[in-house]
Amino acid sequence: MTKTQVELGAVQETLLITLWARAVETGKTDPIITDPKSVEIIEQIEYDFSKLEKAKGTQVGVCLRGLMFDGWVKSFLTENPNGIIVEIGSGLNTRFERVDNGQVRWFDLDMPDSMAVREKYFQETERRKFIASSVLDSSWVDQVKAVGSTQIMFVAEGVLMYLSESQVKQLFALLVENFPGCYFAFDSMSPFMVKNQKQHDAIKHYSAKFDWGIQDIRNIAKWDSRYQILEVKTMKDAPPQYYQRIGLFNSLIFSIPPFKNMFRLSLAKLG
Repeated sequence: MTKTQVELGAVQETLLITLWARAVETGKTDPIITDPKSVEIIEQIEYDFSKLEKAKGTQVGVCLRGLMFDGWVKSFLTENPNGIIVEIGSGLNTRFERVDNGQVRWFDLDMPDSMAVREKYFQETERRKFIASSVLDSSWVDQVKAVGSTQIMFVAEGVLMYLSESQVKQLFALLVENFPGCYFAFDSMSPFMVKNQKQHDAIKHYSAKFDWGIQDIRNIAKWDSRYQILEVKTMKDAPPQYYQRIGLFNSLIFSIPPFKNMFRLSLAKLG
């Protein structure tokens, strides 16, 4: 099989980390996430994944994160089976394949270079559309609005930490102004983790840089009274049988300050 080379910007290249993590996980006994599509894709891409072989913490962490985001999306779709999901920075994620209920309307939104790669391995359908755009460029808004006024959820997994704080605020404002009452699931990290990103077992191999960090995610409510944090999770909220795979050392680290608040997932309602 002739493998395909991919050309991606610095931040966009990190989508290959999460692709690799899910593909590796699929081959394990009792996998956190089963993702045969990622295995299929990784076998077709010409890329040096060997540099990630020692990034065991990231490999497990990416899958735990994905599992918890999947849980929020499934809960949303249980209450809103005809709802809309917009995956911000979708990369080569396979969340649609993992949670599709046969009714959801889905948008995969990502930068043009990422979407060009995505289009090689995924196809649009009547219910699933691709948008090649920066999320900060409001030109995509009308395409989502055209579907109707049903309940909507935005998901940004592994995205906001690469933005500046002003860009994060811009995104929140864009969502609340155009989709009042929407849900927004996202992950974030502490300033401590941003400062020490050179110690990250995967990112140290990439030119992409973490930018935004926030100590207390609930302080987002101070940006605008319309922002409400509904739920916050850390890796310790993952199912125990999977969480233990991060190892004893990491488990101890996540139990003491300032490390226990290094990374968290949040579900917000805007407006």
